[in-house]
Parts: sequence; structure tokens; C-alpha cells
Amino acid sequence: MALKIVIIGAGEVGFNLARELSQEDHDITIVDILPEKVRRAVETLDVNTLEGNGASPVILKQAEVDKADIFLALTRIDEVNLVSCQMARALGAKKVIARLRNTEYTAKNSAMRPRDFGIDEVIHPELAVVEEVERLMRQSSAIDVKEFEGGRLQLVGVFLEKGSPLIDRLVEQVVPATAGHTSKIIAINRNGATLFPNGDTVFNGEDAVYFLGETRHIPEAMQMFGKPHHKMKKVMILGAGKIGRRLTRRLQDEMNVKLVESNKAKAWEIAPTLLNALVLHGDGTDIDFLLSENIDEMDSFIAVTEDEQTNLLTGLLAKHLGARHVVVHLNTTSYMPIARRIGIDTAISKNLVTVEAIIRAIRSTAEMEVTRFEDLSMESLELVAEKGSKISGKPLGNLSLPTGVVVGAILRGASIEIASAESQIMAGDRVLLFVQDEQLEKVKKLFG
Repeated sequence: MALKIVIIGAGEVGFNLARELSQEDHDITIVDILPEKVRRAVETLDVNTLEGNGASPVILKQAEVDKADIFLALTRIDEVNLVSCQMARALGAKKVIARLRNTEYTAKNSAMRPRDFGIDEVIHPELAVVEEVERLMRQSSAIDVKEFEGGRLQLVGVFLEKGSPLIDRLVEQVVPATAGHTSKIIAINRNGATLFPNGDTVFNGEDAVYFLGETRHIPEAMQMFGKPHHKMKKVMILGAGKIGRRLTRRLQDEMNVKLVESNKAKAWEIAPTLLNALVLHGDGTDIDFLLSENIDEMDSFIAVTEDEQTNLLTGLLAKHLGARHVVVHLNTTSYMPIARRIGIDTAISKNLVTVEAIIRAIRSTAEMEVTRFEDLSMESLELVAEKGSKISGKPLGNLSLPTGVVVGAILRGASIEIASAESQIMAGDRVLLFVQDEQLEKVKKLFG
């Protein structure tokens, strides 16, 4: 269904979001106060544009916010986003979503909460990155981890380096090794393209393979991929900004964390607030410094400074000097495709994580939760099989599902079944699916 969407802010987040949504025939208007950002949108995107202050009632009326199904405030300034959301709600926007960097607005003891500004949903970019990195710390050797069913299910991505025992083997030769169907291969990212493998698919070197499993069975599946679980004990985090500080607080009670900050005054200021971590003043590009801090003993090196070139350089240095796993944060998307090829285990973009969270907020409803993926051109969704639906009552192996549709798990009451060819969906079952965008409507009809 086509929606009228108004986006305030044409920076990296607003621009990439508009680009994604414009492929779906929505009526999109993007507003920014800077002429060069508006010009970029005009020259690149099939959207309506408006130059002006997104917190101005005159500009919002020109953008026809009163007719908006979705209003998104995505500037870098929280106060602008809050004011524009409050006015959008007053003008009649149906759903209001804000990007806020300051988490104090959503704290329990905050004097003003998002709902006071008419906001339905808040996206915290830095917090989203911290949560993603933390999931990676729980699953060593993974390049990506997504959780479902309150953490009971995980979709895990692993990278097949040259020399992996899976290379040149058929998928059907590997799947039986997962005892009792405790995991299922969902998709492969091969040279930037998303493949939905069948039994005849052959694994290639440098494939990124994504599999679904119950969280308790993930370690044995990782073993199958030649990625034995290794408990993260020693972690070095570079950059004491919002992401670095929050991540240190999350990890310091169960891991040995070193937080490195190049600004001496900042390092001294935050050290007393992180009692179970070691805060160091140092330069992450200084090889002698890294060696003196035993970089070769680190289970993970995480570079989250505000400078993406610094993050890439230090990540490569850390990997070369012996760090087991390297995660880097990138502000833009231009380096994302090559990061893994040059030796980075995982690259995370705050802007792309934010775009994913916003699209999930737009597409999810009370009846259906939708999740997008950074490196894969697919979405996950959960649907309930209605009585008499085409999908129910037959073994999945006997169904002719559309290409680009994978049944991941069947949720029946409190039980979880990883789907196999023998599995049958019954009326009332909740089903976790992975679907290419263009197949979404076909899939809904199968369950109706």
C-alpha cells in the first residue's frame, strides 16, 4: 500500500531512507535547510523536495504534513526533531517517528517524554549500534547476529575464509550434519548479491552464510561451519564517544575491557565513571602503543571513533598484530562493501542501522513484525496461518513456495521448530519467514 511520507533531514540517514522507500511507489517529500542536500536529493532520488527549516510550521504545511501517513524527523539536532514532531502531530500526521541521539528523553525519570511531543516511536542511533555490537560479543566468530522471539532464536552470519571445510561442498551435504534440524541455512551473501540456496548450491570461498537456529544450539552450528565458539574475555575499544562509553558499560562487568581515548582530558574525565574497565590515553594508530597493550591477546578490537578512516586503519592494524576479531564503525556506506575483503571481520554503520530500525518501525504492525538486514536484500516477518490457508496442512517439501521465500521456524505455543521439508504448518501457528521484498504480498496471500 502506497503511503504519504514526509522526511525532515536529508543527511545520510534521511537520504538512504528515502532511497529505500522510493523504490516502493510511496509519495515521499524530503525537507532540509541546506541547499546542497536538497540538490543531492533532487538529482538522485525520485521524491518531492523542499528547502527550509523542518521545525517551521509554514514549511510543514507546504510539505502537506496534515496528509502524512508517516512523519519522520531525522535531523542531527534533537531539539529540531522534537519541535517538528510536536507540530506534525498537531497538524494531523498519523504516525510520528523521531531520531534522537540523547537517551535522556526516554529515561524513566525524564521530565519530558517523547509522547509529550506526539512521538509514537524513537530511534536512538548510538544505542542501536551498541546493541548490535553486544550481540556480536556474545557470538564469537559471527559477522552478524539478529535475534527473534525474545532472544530464543538467532540469525547468525559467518564468513567462509579460504580453507574453510565447507568450500566446494553442496548445501545438502552440510544440512544433515545439523542434528535434528537444529539450524537451517537461510541465505548467502556472495559478492554483494543475496542467494537463497537449495540443496544443489555449492559453497564458495568468501561467502557470507546466514543460518537460523535456536540460540541454545548456535554453538554446535558454529562448530559445523568451522567457527568454534570462543568466549570473549579481553576486549579493546577505541574511542570514548557515546558508542564507546555505552559499550564499555555494557561489557565491563563480564569482560576485561580496555577503553582507549586519544583526548587526554576526555580520558581523565570518564575514567572515574567506568570502575570495572581500564581507560587509557593513547593513539590507536600507534603500533608501539598497541603492542605495549598486548593487542595480540585481544579477543576483540572495536573501533568506534567519529572518524571512519581512523576506524578502518586501526582495525587493519589490530588484525595484522593479532587481534582475534575486529569490528569497525563507519559513518557512511561507501566503505561497507570492501571492509570485509580487506580484513575487517564486521563493519557496522550507525546510519544504516538507523535506516533499518526506521523501516522496521514503518512496516511492522500489531499483527506483523518486520525486520530488514544490512547485507541482505530480504526481510523477515512473522505471520499467523489462518484456518484453510494454502500454506497449512501439507509438508513444506510438497509446497511450491515462490522463489525468494524461506520458511525459517514454526512457533506453536511455547515450542519452536526449525523448519525442514517434513515440517507442516497448522492453523494458528506463527511462522518466521525470510522473504525478498517483491514477494511480500504473495506470501501474505498464502497465509490468509
